[in-house]
Amino acid sequence: MKNYLLLTISRRALLAYTLNVLRTYNIRPKKRLSQNFVIDPSLIGKILTRIKNCNYRKVLEIGGGIGTLTLLLSNVAEEVVTVEVDKKLVTVLEKEVASKRSNVKVVHGDVLKVYKELGSFDAVVSNIPYHISSKVLFILTEMTFREALLTFQKEFADRLLARPDEADYGRLTVMANFYFDIEYLGTYPPTSFYPPPKVYSTLISLKKKTIHIDVPLEFFQDTVRKLFTLKNRTLRTVLKNIIPADKYTSELSSELKKYMKRRVRSLSLGELIEITSILYKHVKGS
Repeated sequence: MKNYLLLTISRRALLAYTLNVLRTYNIRPKKRLSQNFVIDPSLIGKILTRIKNCNYRKVLEIGGGIGTLTLLLSNVAEEVVTVEVDKKLVTVLEKEVASKRSNVKVVHGDVLKVYKELGSFDAVVSNIPYHISSKVLFILTEMTFREALLTFQKEFADRLLARPDEADYGRLTVMANFYFDIEYLGTYPPTSFYPPPKVYSTLISLKKKTIHIDVPLEFFQDTVRKLFTLKNRTLRTVLKNIIPADKYTSELSSELKKYMKRRVRSLSLGELIEITSILYKHVKGS
């Protein structure tokens, strides 16, 4: 990448650089891997500014692509580890970035398989391949980092950011907010990437949080899953479908009275934790 691109980045320059690299290495972006390379200076700038202002020294990039963001990250972070599954793109990353920047390490592999070997980071950055969004979100719950800056398909991000009673509010919303504080950072058009996807993308921030619950995590997860299979029904109706009849006692109904006429889709994370605690006591308790 020419030095001028590091000083004054424009969309035209980013697109020209991207096309040049793709031609040089005879690469055609693969739809099955959701390969859409970022060419939007405002999106890149938002990420770099966050990294720099928060003094994040060690950064993990999921999906290094052709190394545009990787190279720029190496200017603001002390260490950048980029994981890329596509062998051709690994070659680009090694020749165009790692060979020029001693603080960049390229890992050839599927992040869904190697994430446990990567260690801890200050920040995780990625333009998440749309087809593995949920899976990446899940592995992040097991990883150690201070903040993740992730670009998701807008429709997926809308589900993470939804509020109770909104159309996008569901099981994914609840579980994501159980693990993370989620912040909206901006929405970007298809022209922010090359080739342009058919959808808008949203940049969000994830910071891990700890919520204490007095029931096993597996029970909470399973209960939320069952409740949201009928999210438009009232809690009373759904409970009759998911718990044994002999456990559906008057005592249980009494303790859950204030929620019984509420539709599942209207219940907040805190309310679902309380409901689950009550259910566990009656359904699993001795």
